[in-house]
Amino acid sequence: MSGHKLFRTAGWCALASAVLMVAAMVSFFIAGLVGGILEIISLLLLIFVFYALYIAHRTESKGLSLAGLILLIAAIGVDIVSMANYGNITLSNLWYLLLSLPFLIFGFLAFRSQRMPRGLAVVALLAGVTFFIAGVVGLLGSPDMADNISLLSILLMLVWLVWLWRVFLSEKMTTSIPEAVTA
Repeated sequence: MSGHKLFRTAGWCALASAVLMVAAMVSFFIAGLVGGILEIISLLLLIFVFYALYIAHRTESKGLSLAGLILLIAAIGVDIVSMANYGNITLSNLWYLLLSLPFLIFGFLAFRSQRMPRGLAVVALLAGVTFFIAGVVGLLGSPDMADNISLLSILLMLVWLVWLWRVFLSEKMTTSIPEAVTA
């Protein structure tokens, strides 16, 4: 897949993931099973988005960007297990902690990058920090407060995904990464 197609597809996956996450949040109130399925699909789309981020940032730090991608996959696995074990607060909070790490990693890499907008990096870092705080607060014994903080995290993630959709569809992104064509 050429770099142009990779980033365009990742951009549309980012938008689809954001829309599905909103639909999942609404569906949880109507039919919990449908909300869970939509959340899983949304998270699976994130794998493609984070793969494109790995490609975009591997020249700056191949190891760190690969770690971010792997941690995202691990976080999705923990979320699926926590959905299967509904009521296991430890797994839910572990999901928040694991999900914070890819946002912190890619936010840091985007902050150092000339190709990514600084604001996008700041939103990713804020999402990572708030997911981390939600996980720590939940593990310290306040799961209701952790859920409230995670709502802010999810809102920041939605903003980040919509912004990333625009960045991935821009010509600047596809032309600024010469090795993306060989990815």
